Amino acid sequence: MKLAHDMLTHGVNIVCAQHEGKRGGLAVAWATQVGTDHVLICVGAQSYTRELILGSGAFGLSVLRADQLEVARWFGTQSSHHVDKLAQVAYHLGETGSPLLDDCAVNLDCRVVEVHDFRREKLIIGQVVGARLAEEPFEPLIYRSKDY
Repeated sequence: MKLAHDMLTHGVNIVCAQHEGKRGGLAVAWATQVGTDHVLICVGAQSYTRELILGSGAFGLSVLRADQLEVARWFGTQSSHHVDKLAQVAYHLGETGSPLLDDCAVNLDCRVVEVHDFRREKLIIGQVVGARLAEEPFEPLIYRSKDY
């Protein structure tokens, strides 16, 4: 049975990486905590950012709030092959050198510890080496049925 996009809801996250002077980011809805200090992300074959993650061995994951629809669309509707998405947002670098968005609910700085092939996607598990949670309570931006 094939799952429809709206059968499960997912929070929207921005995943960023940089390697050898190049940087990129993408919006992902398929990210989850794996244990107390690891996260798993799923990144498609077409992603420029995926190559930066694999090359650098690290990524930054920024969890978006419900009021950040435009940030999700900015990172989710164009390729880092053609657009420097980080030029339009405030960010800082984590311990791994990965970009983390300044204005978001949560930042997780991760080192890649495992990569698994799954069809055309890569399942990438990162160990969290740094984390920041917003001081204010927040509602997460939710992805459902090809929109937010």
